[in-house]
Amino acid sequence: MAGDDAGHEQAQQWLSALRDGTDAEKIAARRGLARVFEQRGMLDEAVELLEANVRAGVRSGEIFRWLARLYREQGDESLSWAALLEAAKYPSAPARSERTIPPDLPRASTPTRRRLGLVVALAVLIGLGIAVGAACWWVASLLRP
Repeated sequence: MAGDDAGHEQAQQWLSALRDGTDAEKIAARRGLARVFEQRGMLDEAVELLEANVRAGVRSGEIFRWLARLYREQGDESLSWAALLEAAKYPSAPARSERTIPPDLPRASTPTRRRLGLVVALAVLIGLGIAVGAACWWVASLLRP
C-alpha cells in the first residue's frame, strides 16, 4: 500500500534525524514519532518523546496540553493537571480548524486561554481551601479536651 510505504519512509526519516540530525530536526522527529505512537495507542512512548522535547527546551501551550491529554489517558490526573497549569503560562496559537471556517458560519464558543487559566487556578484554590479546612478541623479535634 502506498500510504503504508509513505508512513514507513517518514518514520525512517524521523529515526535518522534522531540519530544524526540537528537539535531542531530531533525535536521535529520526536514530535512526529509521538503522534504516530499516540495513534497506535503507545502512550508511554509518546509521553517519553514529548517529555524529551520539553527537556530539550520546547516550551509551548500546545506541547503541555498534549502531554496533559496523554497523562489523563494514562490515568494520571495529577500530572495532567500539572501539565495544564504549565500550558496556561504560554499563549496559544489559533487553532488550524478555526482558520478554515468561513467567517459567515457560526463558531462554537470556546473558553479563552485566560479563562481556562482562571478556571484551573480557581480549582486549585478550592482544593487548597478544602485541604487547609480539613487540616484545621483535624487539629481542632485533637486540641479539644
